[in-house]
Amino acid sequence: MDEINQYYKILELEPGASLDEVKEAYRDLAFVWHPDRFAQNTRLQAKAQIRLKEINEAYRKLRYFLNDSQPQTVPKRKTPSQTQQSSPRRPPAPQPSPSPQRPENSNANNRFQQFSVHTHQTHSTTSSIPWGSLIATFLFYALTAWVLVISKAPVWSWAVVEGVAWMGMTVLAIEGTGSQKCWAIALLGAGGGAGWIAGNSVGGIITALAWAIVGCSLGLIAGTEPQARTVAAVVTIGGVIALGGFLAGNGAENVLLVIVGSIIWAAAGFIFGTIVDAVIGLKTGTGVGSMLGFIVGAWVGAWSAAWNSTRSKAVAIALASAGPNIIVGLWVAIGIVAGVVAQMVAGEKLIELFNGFSTFLILAIISGFGLGFGWWLSTSIV
Repeated sequence: MDEINQYYKILELEPGASLDEVKEAYRDLAFVWHPDRFAQNTRLQAKAQIRLKEINEAYRKLRYFLNDSQPQTVPKRKTPSQTQQSSPRRPPAPQPSPSPQRPENSNANNRFQQFSVHTHQTHSTTSSIPWGSLIATFLFYALTAWVLVISKAPVWSWAVVEGVAWMGMTVLAIEGTGSQKCWAIALLGAGGGAGWIAGNSVGGIITALAWAIVGCSLGLIAGTEPQARTVAAVVTIGGVIALGGFLAGNGAENVLLVIVGSIIWAAAGFIFGTIVDAVIGLKTGTGVGSMLGFIVGAWVGAWSAAWNSTRSKAVAIALASAGPNIIVGLWVAIGIVAGVVAQMVAGEKLIELFNGFSTFLILAIISGFGLGFGWWLSTSIV
């Protein structure tokens, strides 16, 4: 019980608080200690990350504890002395004291809703089996298997799909909650697997490797809360790598010129955008002009260098002939990513109803049946 009392203390509650009070305290503290509120101070942001991790762990442990023992603990809370002791610790919401921390109610609510999307903690007091997400998981994995069969994808493609599915389920079961870390790892694996299979369909191993790197990067930023500059840099650099990987996989010469050209033009675009920002006064802290200049410059440089390649005609022919393969690769990529997203959405609900192992088992069965059904359907139709 000392450990449980410590979790109550972390959430600033008296021992024996009800599940509703625990959830209310968690929502308040998660808002107060969200790292994005300290974006301008890296030292405080690091402390907030540590504090938020403790809050998440305490909430998860108390939620499981109270779900098991609530019938025994709730009646003990109805004595007058306990009510008087607990009331000073948790002032009612209408009191004016919380208002300095939430100066704009609409913005505060939006910030907390954005945070809850990544941590995936439910705000309701009850949870039900997410049948819609489970059905979506089954259908997306069935679609992936169907496309793999009709496209005669190599055997290792099946291993990639299954590995990505199991990665997300394993992390979710270990963490015990659909946290931001779970989503980042799951989408990183989904993006990398999708990029590898799609790249192999249109350009072989070299293209697969380049597209897998891009997919991992995009999946990672999709599962976190990066700044606008980070997103712009990852998308721009990823696009250049994807183009270079495609050209190299289809036999283009002087692929290095694509990289060099993108760097030169990106630098020129960044400088020009910075000057525009200074001239027209767009000093908003995000550097809109410099950011757009970097993106446009990098893409112009990469495509101009690719077009001027000594084998540009051969590459254009390869691109035209690879059209059907590109469509197949994109369908597989969409199926993998959508399947993982649906799987994680279902898992974050199931983890509140069952333990980690049971959640893992349910998701594994659903995804496995989906892959099996897609294989059976494609072989039966053919």
